Amino acid sequence: MSRLQKVTSLLKTSLPSRLTGDQGKTKPPGRLKRMFLWLYNPTVTAAKDYRDVLLETGQKMVKKPIKSTCYMSVLGITSYLWYYNPTLDHYRDASLSNHHRLLMLSWRVRNKSSERFVDSVLRLDREGRLAHCSFFLFSLVYSAHVNSELREFSKTFLSPRWIEYFDRIVDVGFLGRWHYMETAMLDYDVNEDEWKK
Repeated sequence: MSRLQKVTSLLKTSLPSRLTGDQGKTKPPGRLKRMFLWLYNPTVTAAKDYRDVLLETGQKMVKKPIKSTCYMSVLGITSYLWYYNPTLDHYRDASLSNHHRLLMLSWRVRNKSSERFVDSVLRLDREGRLAHCSFFLFSLVYSAHVNSELREFSKTFLSPRWIEYFDRIVDVGFLGRWHYMETAMLDYDVNEDEWKK
C-alpha cells in the first residue's frame, strides 16, 4: 500500500460518516484514538529514519574501518573530556578542602606559598570576584574585575584591557583537576623557611 493510500484511508476513517457518504457503516474514531494516531505516526516515522541512518552508518563503518575508528576515538575522547570538565562549584569545594587541610597543620609546618594561594582564592570568592568560563573541554577560573552584582553596570566603564586577561587567570581545570591548585598544594606540609634557618 502506497503512502498516499495510507493517508487517504486514515483521512476517511477520521472524518465523520455523514461527510464520506457511509451512513452507519463506519464509525469515526474517538478523540483518544485520534490523539494516539497524531502522536504515534510521527514517532514511528522518526524512528524509521533514525534506524535507516544507523544502518547506513554501520555499512560505511564496515567499508572504511580505519576512518571510522579515528572518528569514534575522537568522539569518545571529546565526550570523556566534556564529562569530566570541572565547574566553579568543584573549584570552591577543592579550595575549601585544601584550606581545611592547611588548618589541620601547625603554622610552623605549613607551606607559606600554599597558604597564600588558597587564601587568595578564598578572598576572591568571598568578594564575589571569582568567575568561571567553560571551554567545553577545559575550564578557566579567573578573577573578575568587579563584584558579580556590579558586573552588569560596569561592562563599559570598568572592563579590563585585553592584555590584562592572562594575568587574571587563577586556575585551569582539565579532566576534573585544577592544575595550579595542585601544584600549589604539592608540599603543603613542608615549611621552606625551616630549611633556610
